[in-house]
Amino acid sequence: MIDYEFFKAPSLKEALEFLSSHEGVKAIAGGTDLLVDIRKENARAKGFGYLLDISGLKELKFIEERKDCVAIGALSTHTMLVESPVINKYFSLLASAAKTIGSTQIRNRGTVGGNINNASPAADLIPPLIALGAHVKLSSRKGERKLPLGEFLAGPYRTNRQSDEIMTEVCVPLLGEGYFANFQKIGRRKAMNIARINLAVVLGIKDDTVFDPRIVPGAATAYPIRFGKTEEAIAGKRIGEIDLPEIGERASEEMISATGVRWSTPYKRIALASLVKRALETIFAEAKANE
Repeated sequence: MIDYEFFKAPSLKEALEFLSSHEGVKAIAGGTDLLVDIRKENARAKGFGYLLDISGLKELKFIEERKDCVAIGALSTHTMLVESPVINKYFSLLASAAKTIGSTQIRNRGTVGGNINNASPAADLIPPLIALGAHVKLSSRKGERKLPLGEFLAGPYRTNRQSDEIMTEVCVPLLGEGYFANFQKIGRRKAMNIARINLAVVLGIKDDTVFDPRIVPGAATAYPIRFGKTEEAIAGKRIGEIDLPEIGERASEEMISATGVRWSTPYKRIALASLVKRALETIFAEAKANE
């Protein structure tokens, strides 16, 4: 049994003060990951003495359009992403990913900040957010700092958040003209499925030519990263020149170069190649329809 003391923060200021004056604190909001780990006495849930409930911090529950980005409060739920007119206007990729998370109850309860901070290799929001160039804002009593999401992640279930910090928001830069995006996912079953592998693709197309491609698989490597070599293989090429099966295979090879051959490799190699091919086909068809 894991023993701990429970505290509920009435404000962000008091939450940060608590973190600065106590060691061994875990923050909880939706609890869809942490409570499961505590109940199962998972190793990830051990080594803490305090549970700090931040679920009531309304100042961290928002989605708003700003001059150059869309800001998402860390306590915004997955359902808020799905239903937000702002998210659906600018980042349907993110809404598509949020729709695949768990059940209705999980989407109503789980938060964007929780999905990111848990840093699961299979997290459904992380690949789209990395592909979209998102930054996270971290707050402590000492001040604020921002990190690109790719730098915030330190490994499977590990981040570069300091013990006295709380993630307060995620900023997603607005895309320029000519950008298209797609999210793909394969799970064990359709209901409440955890991704066996997922994929976010963002790229620009101008004059039938690809620019600024961003390809980010999830559950394929230790934690989601951009596949730079695969991106290079399509950057600057005309759509008709791109051999989709070849690009899918290139992505699989890039995965293997990062992870080595594991028990799941034979399955994931084929699955990732298929998802890359499917995502690019979908984007290219959409681009042609918009000509």
